[in-house]
Amino acid sequence: MIKRIDISNCLYVLMMLFMFLCGTALSQDFVTADNFKDKIAKDITIIEFWAEWNQMNQFNELIKLKGCNTYRIDIMSYMDIQMHYNVTAIPTIIVFDNGVEKCRFNPNVMFKLDADKKTIQHSVDTITLNKFQ
Repeated sequence: MIKRIDISNCLYVLMMLFMFLCGTALSQDFVTADNFKDKIAKDITIIEFWAEWNQMNQFNELIKLKGCNTYRIDIMSYMDIQMHYNVTAIPTIIVFDNGVEKCRFNPNVMFKLDADKKTIQHSVDTITLNKFQ
């Protein structure tokens, strides 16, 4: 006699675990006032100044950039950092190299970033190449 094994529950659990892990891996890290300076201090780092009320205009390709660390900072929670870097609209992207601001991408009047992934990646690549000259 052949016994049937119901694996649907096991498959469901495995699928949910996989989706959770993928979602965690693809989520964007946030910085805080406590770790902001440490995060931008080394290497090329991109910070998106962000607010939840403008989430539909966030730069969704931030995590796809190569050769740099990427983070978001919520300006509603850390207005002092927003003021220090003179961020007047969001989303604003600032590219840092070893703690020094190298370039900035500002939004248009509709609070949408005009720069695309290719433009920002080109900035990162240029900073990297200049280190070898």
